[in-house]
Amino acid sequence: MAKLLDLTGDGKVWKVFRVRQINGKKIILDKDYFKSEFVTNLTKEICEDSIYGYIEKELGLQIGFSNKEITVEPCSEEDKQLLDIEDFDMVAVVKSTVHLIDGSLFQYSESRHRPDKFKFTDFARRTW
Repeated sequence: MAKLLDLTGDGKVWKVFRVRQINGKKIILDKDYFKSEFVTNLTKEICEDSIYGYIEKELGLQIGFSNKEITVEPCSEEDKQLLDIEDFDMVAVVKSTVHLIDGSLFQYSESRHRPDKFKFTDFARRTW
């Protein structure tokens, strides 16, 4: 995690795991890591509501952009324990680094999705 978040010294990290449900089925495992130098406090209530809302409204930080990598990987033991995997042996994995408007890296995220409920949509525009 230190390498993924470019931590230096004794940099501390908030670790937040959340399971998302659709129609009562546990479909997505979100694993988020936030640098404590930017996200100074996280409570259970904040995590159950909107972490980004807290970051932008309470901390006054502006989220700028993210880089995402999407892969399909074998289910981990953690996936099998926390998600309703059913007969699937693979999950779609979205790994993201998220930066503030000034370019500072403040979050690493990994979302693990059951494949039958995963959809990737992209929009790209090329202007001259």
